[in-house]
Amino acid sequence: MSKEVYLKGEEKLKAITIIKTGLGVRMSPKEILERLHKSGIDIGERTYRRLKLEIYQSAGSTIAEIYQTQVGGTAFDELLSLEEMERRCWELYYSVKTPNEKFKAISQLRMISQDKMKFLKHFNIGQKREKLDYTQLRDDLKDLDEDGDTPTP
Repeated sequence: MSKEVYLKGEEKLKAITIIKTGLGVRMSPKEILERLHKSGIDIGERTYRRLKLEIYQSAGSTIAEIYQTQVGGTAFDELLSLEEMERRCWELYYSVKTPNEKFKAISQLRMISQDKMKFLKHFNIGQKREKLDYTQLRDDLKDLDEDGDTPTP
């Protein structure tokens, strides 16, 4: 019988987030286990391998699937937030009375528009041409969020 403890709830999410980060920056298993220990999560190598396998299985089978679930939804949310910020800047521009405040609103709008253009310029060209089912993507992201597979900032 194994003496290892199964992680549950918040502790498991925290461990998975640390493991994902460690894998992303190419840390060795020993370094990842040390980081987990420093965070107060004491797991063995078997549990680490099991959690790592869960991460790989939940990621998707192709690069396109991984990109769409992990990056696509975030990118779509970022684009929507930039558009919302642009709308707010225009509202602010039309609601203020002094030229100085109007200038600040236009300056902020210009910076947001530049960020949006950089974002669109560097967005994956294959993803631009592909028609996405945004309702399905949103539902998938909600499912992932409910399962705790995505780290929360």
